[in-house]
Amino acid sequence: HEAYDSLNLIEEYDFINDDQNTANENAQEIIDDQDDHGTICLSVMAGYAPGNLIGPAFKSEYLLAKTEIMADEIQQEEDNYVAALEWGEALGADIACASLGYLDWYTYNDLDGNTAATTIAVDIASNLGVLCVNSAGNEGDDPWYYIITPADADSVISVGAVLQNGEIANFSSRGPTYDGRIKPEVCALGASTYCIRSNTENSYRTASGTSFSAPLVAGASAVILSANPEWTNMQVREALLMTAS
Repeated sequence: HEAYDSLNLIEEYDFINDDQNTANENAQEIIDDQDDHGTICLSVMAGYAPGNLIGPAFKSEYLLAKTEIMADEIQQEEDNYVAALEWGEALGADIACASLGYLDWYTYNDLDGNTAATTIAVDIASNLGVLCVNSAGNEGDDPWYYIITPADADSVISVGAVLQNGEIANFSSRGPTYDGRIKPEVCALGASTYCIRSNTENSYRTASGTSFSAPLVAGASAVILSANPEWTNMQVREALLMTAS
């Protein structure tokens, strides 16, 4: 896609197929449109096509990790997520942005910041200096209602979705965590967010969900960090929390 012509891609890894190609690789992945979601999420923060789309962090360096198996919802995906965080941290990533989460094998009581595998991994990565940004979830209209893991982590920036007028989107997952912490930390535009159309060279679309508000916040975090390179991940997090409306 033209919006990726200047993408500064450092490295990529597919934790599903265990290789260095994050694009669709087989018939099943094509059927499930495996790379669609990641492709459009990336464009929200990294796309650069003046006149059409400019993501807030279009000049950043990127590592791409594929961890989510579209055909199934299984716990192996959590292990893939953890492996990707370890991989990114080892390569020097400053910010990790993920638009995914898990609830199928958890209860609300588990949203205590200390139970889910991905939640624990986020806190470890944060302790190692990575600023972790994660979508809060799209369960606001569903019986689950609350945020999903790892948005319950102590150190994560969990991101909800707002409409153009600033109102919370009905679908945006709500807090608090089971132990009473305010969630999500911040919100960004997650309704009709502009992005590219995957599997095209120059088409664009809009998409809705906390999947598309999270990369806006990750992109903003990258801009803050580029202006204050001496800041720690927690200083960037505090700056966002203290200045968001």
